[in-house]
Amino acid sequence: MPLLVANERPLPESPKLDKFVANNVSLDIQKNVADLVAQNSPVKSRKAKRIRFLANGDRFCKGVIIAITPERYRSFDSLLNELTRALSNNVNLATGVRVIYTMDGQKVSSLDDLEDGKFYVCSGQGDTLKRVDYSVGRSAVPSAGGPPKLKPARSFTRLTNVGHSQSSSLKGTNNHSVRPRIIIVLRNGNRPRKVFRLLLSKRNAPSFDHALSNITDVVKLDTGAVRKIFTSHGSQVTTLDGFFDSDDVFYAYGSERVSADDFALDFEGRALPKLPNKTKALKVQKRQDSSLNISSKVLNNYSVGQIIGDGNFAVVRKCVDKTKNIEYALKIIDKSKCIGKEHMIENEVAILRLVRHPNIIQLMAEHDTPAELYLVMELVKGGDLFDAISRAVKFPESDAQVMTQNLASALAYLHDHKIVHRDIKPENLLVEMDGERLKLLKVGDFGLAQIVNEPLFTVCGTPTYVAPEILTETGYGLEIDVWAMGVILYIMLCGFPPFVSANNDQEELFDDILSGQYGFPSPYWDQVSDLAKDLISHMLQSNPELRFSAEDVLDHPWFEISEN
Repeated sequence: MPLLVANERPLPESPKLDKFVANNVSLDIQKNVADLVAQNSPVKSRKAKRIRFLANGDRFCKGVIIAITPERYRSFDSLLNELTRALSNNVNLATGVRVIYTMDGQKVSSLDDLEDGKFYVCSGQGDTLKRVDYSVGRSAVPSAGGPPKLKPARSFTRLTNVGHSQSSSLKGTNNHSVRPRIIIVLRNGNRPRKVFRLLLSKRNAPSFDHALSNITDVVKLDTGAVRKIFTSHGSQVTTLDGFFDSDDVFYAYGSERVSADDFALDFEGRALPKLPNKTKALKVQKRQDSSLNISSKVLNNYSVGQIIGDGNFAVVRKCVDKTKNIEYALKIIDKSKCIGKEHMIENEVAILRLVRHPNIIQLMAEHDTPAELYLVMELVKGGDLFDAISRAVKFPESDAQVMTQNLASALAYLHDHKIVHRDIKPENLLVEMDGERLKLLKVGDFGLAQIVNEPLFTVCGTPTYVAPEILTETGYGLEIDVWAMGVILYIMLCGFPPFVSANNDQEELFDDILSGQYGFPSPYWDQVSDLAKDLISHMLQSNPELRFSAEDVLDHPWFEISEN
């Protein structure tokens, strides 16, 4: 059929002309269609944006490169979930990726805000952008608009987050040898040289370069970054394992020369701290049973029995579920004694509703009345650890291991959820016994527990177990629970606390705690292993930044030994 053009006469029919017109019209139509698609279709805007995502505060992390299209990520949350999986091994993102920042600290809130070829920093919830030098991980990102192009699989490849080279960082490193420990670092320079203490663990030192970076931040050499580390014997440390051998004293250097005289130390004599006297265990005064005055709503469901514990404004009784025939502990809180402290009760119940852990007492049910609040709790029949210590005076290490591991596991769970207990003491630790042996421990009484979003300043707790940062009123956090656990472990192994007042004077006791001085006196500690003493010394660190976390406690090699 001849082609008609507006206001033109039909072209004369001709086989050659028809063929020519058909070919050219086909090309024109294809070109026009392509132009229309390019101008009007969303395909152009859906071209993949290739972006490198780094980890907040980790200058050695090379990050991941991800190709982003609307088809691949339907929402901003789907990208956050993918980044959480891709960066799951990074110690700085233990809680997952919740926020993305630009390199200048602006928060990104949508996929449209991400620009092709740019760098972004992934962070956890509530963390601000850490202003470190991310240049190690910032190699060029290929733009989506031109070569070289990445294979699709490359987008999800998890890059190793080590330093300048794998050979220098990981050579000779055995992850199983990385145990939490405190090292002493001397800064090279004029004498007297400054001495620093630093906690290294697999969380803050997954590689040799990470360890050097942490030492650099603490030591602050005048010449800049720490380039070389030597042991006290003059051997250079070149692998991560070197920090976890027998040496615990190290020398930090920049680019300056090393002299043999640098490793000569002058020790000053110092008198031993005054050792604490053995104290007698106090007996818990139990309130006499009184006539039952319990809500009928509770009595309809439970048979209520004898008193098994009490406190300032609550009493705990045994009870039996009439339907299930299961024994529980019934905590009865007298609201008339809580006037002005209602928020503490509400806080305790709210936390108990949240937590589920085998080493934490579980809240089974609650019944609220105008006069009392009834909490039906899991019952642990062995009593509390205070009574167990009173009977046994001290425990074999195997029992102490069970207790400490159970308690550390519970605290690690609580601390992971930003909950500080604030009253870890033997009276609040319930135990199950197997004859004379400790079988299981559970944490109870969350009356002082609180979710921590910022430093706390309220002075609370029990004097013997209170951490020094509570007394100084400079602000405290989750670390205070580990201090209390260290005091309890000390008591379990010898029968008396590390900090005491000979005159039973509280101010004197607090001064003793603030001094941080304690010992392992003979003969009480002669049969206790060095590993147990080492763990205690890491838990009873006056500086909370050097103190073990609950996770660090669980990683300690003491739990791998067993008594013959």
